[in-house]
Amino acid sequence: MNNLKGNRRLKINGLHFFIDNSNIFIEAQRVARTQFFYDDELVLRLRISYGSLLDEVRQGRPLKETVLVGSRPPDNDALWGKLKNLNVEPRIFDRSFYTRKEKRVDAELINAVRDTLEDNSEPGTVAIVAGDQDYVTTLERCIKRGWEVEIYFWEQASRSLKNLSGAKFINLDDYFEKITFREKARE
Repeated sequence: MNNLKGNRRLKINGLHFFIDNSNIFIEAQRVARTQFFYDDELVLRLRISYGSLLDEVRQGRPLKETVLVGSRPPDNDALWGKLKNLNVEPRIFDRSFYTRKEKRVDAELINAVRDTLEDNSEPGTVAIVAGDQDYVTTLERCIKRGWEVEIYFWEQASRSLKNLSGAKFINLDDYFEKITFREKARE
């Protein structure tokens, strides 16, 4: 997102970065299939490079916090431990026992953004990686309180999120190869 670097005003209060892990990962698989023609085996090996994503969003700005919310990963997934090395605070929730669907992730991310609004008297920048419209009203509150809002997601993000007045939408499709990688094939 180097093309945005010169257009950003640095806020004294810094950057507050929020990631909906399930949103970015599931939709990255869709982008991999439709735009990069990944087959099933490659889609299963697709991973998000959170360090690269963080660097792209941050662009050298002072980082106040990074919150990543998602469903509990498999026991053999080492990613969540590595995130702590990047000063990312993972918040993990179990899926529904009955439906196996994700629970509480959107609500937790919304609450994290609201906590940031309450805990900081001076506005800064809220950068969020999420694609569904559940976040619109919270982001509208950020804008109303003088915060800059940057929304990073794939092209298939909710139209209401992409067109949110006062926010900047950055399409991650253009950075797919920079912020994703393929895990080595298991032998």
